[in-house]
Amino acid sequence: MPHVSAPATLEAWVRRLGEEEFPLFAHTARTIASISASDNTPANELAQVILRDNAMTARLLRMANSVYYNPGGVRISTVSRAIVILGFNTVRNLALSISLVETMLSGSRHDNALAELVRSFHAAVQAKEIADEMKLGNTEELFIAALLYRIGAVAFWCFPYGKDDALDWQYHNCSDRDEAERRVLGFTLRDLTVALTRDWQLSTLLATALTARNNRDRSLRDVEYAYRLADAVSRGWDHPDTGKVLHGIAQMVEKPQEWVTRLVFQNAQKAARVMEEFGITNTSRFIPPAPGETAAQPVAAAPVDQQLQLQLSILRELTTLLAERADLNLVLGAVLEGVYRGLKMDHVVLVMADAKQSRLAARFVLGKERDQWQQKFQFMLGGQENIFTHVMALNEPLWVDRRMRLHLGPLLGPEIQAVLGGNECMLAPVRVQGQVRGVIYADRVAGSAPLAEPEFLSFRHFCEHANIAFQLLAADGKRP
Repeated sequence: MPHVSAPATLEAWVRRLGEEEFPLFAHTARTIASISASDNTPANELAQVILRDNAMTARLLRMANSVYYNPGGVRISTVSRAIVILGFNTVRNLALSISLVETMLSGSRHDNALAELVRSFHAAVQAKEIADEMKLGNTEELFIAALLYRIGAVAFWCFPYGKDDALDWQYHNCSDRDEAERRVLGFTLRDLTVALTRDWQLSTLLATALTARNNRDRSLRDVEYAYRLADAVSRGWDHPDTGKVLHGIAQMVEKPQEWVTRLVFQNAQKAARVMEEFGITNTSRFIPPAPGETAAQPVAAAPVDQQLQLQLSILRELTTLLAERADLNLVLGAVLEGVYRGLKMDHVVLVMADAKQSRLAARFVLGKERDQWQQKFQFMLGGQENIFTHVMALNEPLWVDRRMRLHLGPLLGPEIQAVLGGNECMLAPVRVQGQVRGVIYADRVAGSAPLAEPEFLSFRHFCEHANIAFQLLAADGKRP
């Protein structure tokens, strides 16, 4: 990488990494932290964050269908269904993990960065699996805390700003690694992890683990032991440090060391396979095969669904969600996801009337510039008729192609044009207790492939599932 002077202070490193090198990961982490702060956060908010990024969506669904995350083999085609099957916390942590890996693998990196990342993933899988074996309840929290336990070191070796050779030299000539880092950087990489954890709002458990003065808490010891194990194993299963850590884990979980050793061997192979799924290769350099085992083989890429197959898969999931009387927001999220991904639309919006029937406002938005669309997608009811009130009065779906726009006249007035522009779009009414109370809107921006009749039919089909969901809700005596 071109030579760029290193930041002078810890605070400057945090600022540089967050703003210039890891901006997407930092933003994703903060966003996920904000929607995870409340126990009442709707699952569809997490789905909307993930669906902003097509690459993350594809990777997450691939992981959701992997043997590790989905051993039952239940086919998952939507983010909404992934949240139902795997759970909110698992999908949240998958999104955070994918964002970290994508950031690190997106460009050139120091070999030490890969070593740190592999050790971190190995530690995360060990922490989760050991906790799961011991029937602890916070396995997902342990996974993410262990994964990010050395995020400062991962970040540094991705972007060392010319300090890598000096630090390597100090490591070889100073027995105390913390002291070596202070000599070169003025702070330790653990200090950098603490600062990034705080600034990026990564994990409460991780923050506690990094700053606690004692490790009496079982969760904190799990994280510490998991990383020590991954670090020792990277030097070999027969290394003295590996034996010491295995002995310590056996004492902690109060199990025979032979039992712990077998479990840890199995977990190491799982970790290697999970990393292959994430796109991290050459893991055997840092997770040597357990005695009697061979190195994990790369996982073949899953075949890419054709659009029609994807639409059918999502429609099947919608039918299942409706039959299970799933949460309304999850069903609506799956409907919008089906239109967005299945029909390759640029924006999909659910607009609903407020309680006073005086205003239409965006309730869910998928697509580019989501936050801006959420704010500007608001229209008054009761005034001059527009394209939305027209569809609500018509109570039928409408396909507005480039020729149709010429005949709609005042329905696409200045207020509507300011929001929709010249995009080709489709609209369908949303009925609540038999009354039209909103519209599902989907578009393709200028320059995209024009819409066709089969897509309009699929759009109608998806939107009808939203109306069925509201109908079932009314039958259950619930209000939306």
